[in-house]
Amino acid sequence: MKRITLASLCVLLSYISSWARAEDLIEFRYTPVARAQVAIWVEDAAGNFVATVALTEAVAFRGIGNRPGASQMNSGYRWPYGRREGVLPVWAHRRAAAPGAKQFPRVIFQSRIEGKAARGPADPSDQSPDPYYCLSFQNKRSKRDQLDAVSCASMLTSDKGRYITESDIAAGYIEPYEQMGGVGEMRPLPLHSVYPPRMDVPRCLDKGCVDSPDLERFATDAREVMPEIDTVTRATALGDAPQQILFTVPERWSAGDYIAYIEVNVEGDYNEHWNDITFPTPVNPSELWDEFAIAYGYPYRGQPSVVFRVPFELGNGVGEESATSEAAGRSSWEHWRDNYGELEAMSDARALSDNEGSGVDRLRRDANGSRFVVAVRDSATKPPDPTIGAVEALTLATHPDELHSHAWVTMQLRAPQSERPLFGYEVRIAEAPITDEASFVREGRPAKTATSGTEGATALTLPANTPAGGLITTTIGDLAAQTHYYVAVRAINDMNEHGPLAVAEITTTKRSFATVSPCFIATAAYGTPLAAEIGVLRQFRDRHLANNTFGRWLISAYYKLGPYAARTIERHESLRALTRALLTKLVAGLDPSR
Repeated sequence: MKRITLASLCVLLSYISSWARAEDLIEFRYTPVARAQVAIWVEDAAGNFVATVALTEAVAFRGIGNRPGASQMNSGYRWPYGRREGVLPVWAHRRAAAPGAKQFPRVIFQSRIEGKAARGPADPSDQSPDPYYCLSFQNKRSKRDQLDAVSCASMLTSDKGRYITESDIAAGYIEPYEQMGGVGEMRPLPLHSVYPPRMDVPRCLDKGCVDSPDLERFATDAREVMPEIDTVTRATALGDAPQQILFTVPERWSAGDYIAYIEVNVEGDYNEHWNDITFPTPVNPSELWDEFAIAYGYPYRGQPSVVFRVPFELGNGVGEESATSEAAGRSSWEHWRDNYGELEAMSDARALSDNEGSGVDRLRRDANGSRFVVAVRDSATKPPDPTIGAVEALTLATHPDELHSHAWVTMQLRAPQSERPLFGYEVRIAEAPITDEASFVREGRPAKTATSGTEGATALTLPANTPAGGLITTTIGDLAAQTHYYVAVRAINDMNEHGPLAVAEITTTKRSFATVSPCFIATAAYGTPLAAEIGVLRQFRDRHLANNTFGRWLISAYYKLGPYAARTIERHESLRALTRALLTKLVAGLDPSR
């Protein structure tokens, strides 16, 4: 019989340890405030990036960190332009710095300058309908204090952008940038970004659409750079609702020490150091910013992102729970700073606040005073072979409220049988068929709540404590009118085991009403409420018509009849062209400088 040497014993124990924790589970718990953008990731004890666990949909799927428009450009509810370079910079840079990691191609406007939110009268068309971004273009409703009152009543046409090229770089492609004190500069943009581009829009090939061919590659390129992006994407959580995420540890991870990080950001989170006075709307260089970039929206650059860290251990045979109540640091949202993306100490004079829901308090304290909890369930503590069934009787129905049936659908299902307690449900919705695990993850996006409340649609959550066979009824929102959807649901137990998929289909209704831009006909003709001509028409309405009885009567009549005429005009390119020609002459008469 061979003797077992110390070296061979160590190898054997290492193998057993690795095998024993091959199915370890990690549960992450936190409670964010409303509109919080979140990234969760894990690093090893040496500080090497290991994996992204969760990433908010706005960053992963909607591309807010890498889209056309200058990084200082104002923001607003579903604002369509401006790279939010500071949304989650610590996560973004650490992921990009991992061994073998790549960066994403950078997105810029197709033809306009990065500080121009509107298409000028001499610019070629560069827009197509946008199913998601739908900012209110009533100026006062685009401000920070009006975010809770905004609804997306009409579809915007936007410039989805194109990739910056080596030729652009060689030609000195720039963005406008305003230093502290109002000094304007032009800054050259780099070829790559640490953030993914938006993945939610296909290239529009219809007549009148002008999308770059690059748009066809946005989603493909994002997945090539970050293959796990579909799996980790999560909808923005409901404010002040406790969140729990189960993560199954991959077999390739060895036993040992790790660190979990969570980074949290909220646009416009002001305090005495970061606010709209200290970091106002940029206006210089004046020739590179247009009226809409300056007058609409609000300065979003409040307190920077805040990061929390929790060390934990894998493979110790017992599992553990660790937590923190203190922030580990913050990162600048300032793209042009030398330390952009680095984790900065919290000790300088410009401290983040911990006021109600602000700064450090973007993650609420739990009953134990903790803000971020990491619970490891070692494989040795787990019972074997749990099973979970499929949800039953999944049905979708048109929502009974016809004012919302174009964007909401009612869903019913019965809770499945499960030998273990349920942890929750995963609900994904897609416009392409969902037939298996791959299409569920790749084609589907997390379902959202149906709400016209203060923070818009948030992650849909179904009750996990409903007994087997119990009926669950909910409403899915954030849908597009007259669109065919596939909705897939599966249950998850406390072992992070997924049940089989249940799939149903439904087509949303036609929109029964719309509160659209006040310039109905002009918006239909030009394809966007940001066209420069529309600004002239608005000024004429506000300065002349609104000041007398006859003018107000004309405005009232136009609001009643305009939407019907606009719907006819926008469906026929010949009518749009004729209307544009007539309006161009009218605008020239109202504003001789044109």
